[in-house]
Amino acid sequence: MCPPYRLICLTILLIALAAARPQHNLQHIAVLENAAWEQTLPQQLQNPFYKTPRVREALARSSWFGPGEQVVLERQAEKIPRMEIYNVLSHAGLIPRRKYF
Repeated sequence: MCPPYRLICLTILLIALAAARPQHNLQHIAVLENAAWEQTLPQQLQNPFYKTPRVREALARSSWFGPGEQVVLERQAEKIPRMEIYNVLSHAGLIPRRKYF
């Protein structure tokens, strides 16, 4: 049998290897679709601000997961019917109501 410290070292090594492997794509499908749509826009409508390396790095750093955060695979907001959102906004007077004939 191997001494206990070897078993501990092996366990630590396996944990480190598992933590160091590349992560899967954590972007939500809606984010990917929006990025693809933005790439189809003409150059004059694209915002050059996000293309600077310093801004990209800062945005990537600020989007890291913090303590207690986790990946969102199913957004609850996407389950709300658009007609319900329209009704709330129109009854609040924030958007004009449709006139049905």
